[in-house]
Amino acid sequence: MTDNKRKVLIAHASWAGSTAAIAERVAEVLNRNGFTAEAAPAGKVKDVSGYDAVVLGTAVHAGKLKPDALKFVDRNKTDLNRRPFAAFVVCLTMKGCDEESKSRARAYLDPLRTHVKPLSEGLFAGAYDPQKLDFVSRQIMKMIKAPPGDFRKWDEIEAWAASLVPLFGGRL
Repeated sequence: MTDNKRKVLIAHASWAGSTAAIAERVAEVLNRNGFTAEAAPAGKVKDVSGYDAVVLGTAVHAGKLKPDALKFVDRNKTDLNRRPFAAFVVCLTMKGCDEESKSRARAYLDPLRTHVKPLSEGLFAGAYDPQKLDFVSRQIMKMIKAPPGDFRKWDEIEAWAASLVPLFGGRL
């Protein structure tokens, strides 16, 4: 018996684990909805041709996407443009959830959009635990007065993941 489930990769570029945890949750939602989905660090994925759809999640640090995310897109842009592709960004900017915060968070994905156009974009607040960052990163976070805490809204993350099901050829 062959497995006819569509394969989905959720690649992630995480600074301290918050984005990776969101990628795992997206994979769980897609698996519950009939896909074979797996989360993997973007820097370790060399080829996406074996997947029917791809999601890329990236953290933002000091206003910049994690370099692994940009390298992933550059390395795979031809294949990403041939299959359903979605992206999400994780940043403390989204802690506010107002239109200005959403606009700033959406703009973080501009460098990806020059290579591939996501069918869907998720904008999520992350978590900040000073103990998970190196000294320099902690100092930067202090300078910008980033409050520690977990600001992820799991219900919104799961709703966005479920919205990918029909875009990726599945049924809810």
